[in-house]
Amino acid sequence: MIREEEHLLFIKELGRLFEDFNHCKCEEIRKDILKDIQLLSNVINPDHELSFRSIV
Repeated sequence: MIREEEHLLFIKELGRLFEDFNHCKCEEIRKDILKDIQLLSNVINPDHELSFRSIV
């Protein structure tokens, strides 16, 4: 289980990744960013499957 400090850092990083994803024009890089978002989301909340339909 991650500590509260780590949890907050991961949430902050997730927000940065969403911004990068939304501003990126290259489809290949967007796919890589999306993979990072999914991995980090699983670390933050492993019991929840995050839906990316609204951002893709």
